[in-house]
Amino acid sequence: MVVSLLTDPKTAALARPAPLPGGIEPEQRLIVCGLGWARYLAFDKALGDDRPGPRFYYLDGDLEIMTTSNEHERIKKWIGGFMDIFFEESEIQNIPRGQATMRIFEEAGAEPDESWCIREEKQWPDIVLGIALTSGGLSKLEIYRHFAVPEVWLWQRGKLEVFTLRDDGYDRFATSRILPGLPIDLIESCVAIPGWLEARHTFRAGLAGRR
Repeated sequence: MVVSLLTDPKTAALARPAPLPGGIEPEQRLIVCGLGWARYLAFDKALGDDRPGPRFYYLDGDLEIMTTSNEHERIKKWIGGFMDIFFEESEIQNIPRGQATMRIFEEAGAEPDESWCIREEKQWPDIVLGIALTSGGLSKLEIYRHFAVPEVWLWQRGKLEVFTLRDDGYDRFATSRILPGLPIDLIESCVAIPGWLEARHTFRAGLAGRR
């Protein structure tokens, strides 16, 4: 089933973006249209529950299968680490949800790069993070709107964009409404630091300097 689905030109369209500046490997996305909920679950099961990848996003019958890259995973880990420091230094209770799969029957499914519940456990996270080195694929904002996720953070074009849920969808804001003290600009500058230890030290020092 897996092979036939991936090779069927009637349902699948594979996006192969060119390498990014500096030779950075981008994500690759396979869009499968008209899949249906049962086949989505069967396809997910066929690839294995404990697989490290690819990521699945489902919306109203269409499935996006996205592979990640070393740079994608580095940015995810860097931002996740910065958030650990921020929560600890700010003494904000949180429950990390990581890449835990989110599903609403026959409507939507997602595997965020990182996610958090703030102050207490909830059915769906308060904040989800998605890394997008390239554009395309299913609308992540529309997917997360089905779950009524209060904030969606998207790393795009070297910036951390914050989207807050409103009555008619998501609006972009310069700061987090849930975590107003979070320095978005500091996260962006520290993500650019290639060394893990130096990036964390710089972020922690930057936080201390803003108190």
